[in-house]
Amino acid sequence: MSAKTLKLEIPFQKLISMVDQLDQDEKLILKKKLERQKVSTWQARFGNVLDKLAKKNTRFSEKDVAEDIKKAVARVRASGKN
Repeated sequence: MSAKTLKLEIPFQKLISMVDQLDQDEKLILKKKLERQKVSTWQARFGNVLDKLAKKNTRFSEKDVAEDIKKAVARVRASGKN
């Protein structure tokens, strides 16, 4: 069976009343799902992205990355002077 995406427009108060009708287990599942999608500050999101990148790019040393960053910053600053 193929998956389908539905977009529902439900007034917020109606959504709250629907959530109130859930049993405790369903509310717990909903809470866990919402916590995984929790919107945080841009600093926290940036930190999470850096953590994910670090895990995926273990073949590069921290020293090499720091040197590349310094070079990139120097290039950007030099191009801004022209």
